[in-house]
Amino acid sequence: MSRSVFEIRAVGEVPRDLLDDFEGATVSREPGGSTIHVVLGDDAELHGLLAALSREGFALVDVRREPDVEPGDD
Repeated sequence: MSRSVFEIRAVGEVPRDLLDDFEGATVSREPGGSTIHVVLGDDAELHGLLAALSREGFALVDVRREPDVEPGDD
C-alpha cells in the first residue's frame, strides 16, 4: 500500500503535541505560521489531521500532496 507525503501550512504556531497521533509528523515554525510534513496512509488520516487542526482553531493556508512513497521508502 502506498503512502502519501503531505505538506500542510497553517496560520499560527502548531504545538508538537497536536501531532502525537501522526507518527513521523514534523512541524517547522515560520513567521506567522507553521508547516507540517507528514506521511499518511489514506484520506481518513489526512482528514483526521485537518480536523484536529480545525478543532484547535488553526486556519489552513495550503495543503500539498507530494509524490507517493512506496512501503519502506518513508
